[in-house]
Amino acid sequence: MKKLISALISLTVTAGAAAPSVLAADSDYTPTMYFRAQESDSVKAYADGNAAIFRSELDAPTELRVNAAVYIDDESLTCWDVHPVWKCASKYAKLENLVDPLPMSDDAPNIAYAYAETNENGEFVHKRHGTILSTDTECNTMSYTIEITSRNDRSPLTPYGEKSDSYPMTWFDLNIAKDAPADDYTVYFLTEHEDYPDQRLADIAMRLPDASYVKTPITKPMTVTVTDRKFGDVTGDGKVDANDSSAILVAYSKSSTGQEHGLTNEAFRCGDTDLNAQLTSSDASNILAYYSFLSTSEEEKTLTQFMIDRFKQ
Repeated sequence: MKKLISALISLTVTAGAAAPSVLAADSDYTPTMYFRAQESDSVKAYADGNAAIFRSELDAPTELRVNAAVYIDDESLTCWDVHPVWKCASKYAKLENLVDPLPMSDDAPNIAYAYAETNENGEFVHKRHGTILSTDTECNTMSYTIEITSRNDRSPLTPYGEKSDSYPMTWFDLNIAKDAPADDYTVYFLTEHEDYPDQRLADIAMRLPDASYVKTPITKPMTVTVTDRKFGDVTGDGKVDANDSSAILVAYSKSSTGQEHGLTNEAFRCGDTDLNAQLTSSDASNILAYYSFLSTSEEEKTLTQFMIDRFKQ
């Protein structure tokens, strides 16, 4: 269950060799940037990239740290410069530890990332592209650039995996203060000026057969829900029982008919027992099974522990 799953630059768009045939090489296509939270002992990572921290399951945390990865989904495979900028507006949550995945020395660790390059021996090398990283602690923003470094070569970056988002571009931490109130803490890509007028925003440079384009990507935020509820306590009454199972079934019924499920984000995360970002009858069944266990056993076990043991069976 626990494993279920920095400087600013100017873009100079110059003419170059036409890109090879691609899946979606037209000027109307726009790539998407998104985050994925990484699972840990204290963090539940959901299939939609979001996360939750259940403080009731933690001993005495000194910090609430979520490691997250940054991805680009680009079916066109035409980008020669990719520049995500992201921010968290909460004073309780700090962006830290931005990772440069490009090994700059023989002693640096090899990291498989979105545009990693290897030689004929499969070793990571630094050839066509470079990276630039920046963290602004005052504005609580981060900036990452990966680009083709030759001015005479604007051919696209080549994905390391089968797709552009087979691997992340980079990683970072969201460090939430231990005294942070129970709430949703959102990290989002900066697509409008918020901190000062000439603030650099997230953008991408694409080389298409007809022209070069600098675009604002489609973006998806990441929300980390910090809650004092128990995992499974959908109703928020301090217990995990049949009422929570019923609440899940009601939400599932509404979703199945195209309606809003009617739950807060906190309640939804509490009820998503298999972390697949959906509430279904399976979640209701898991809650009932756990309730039955609590009713017939003297053993103390959280729903998380119960689900881990159930998954092993």
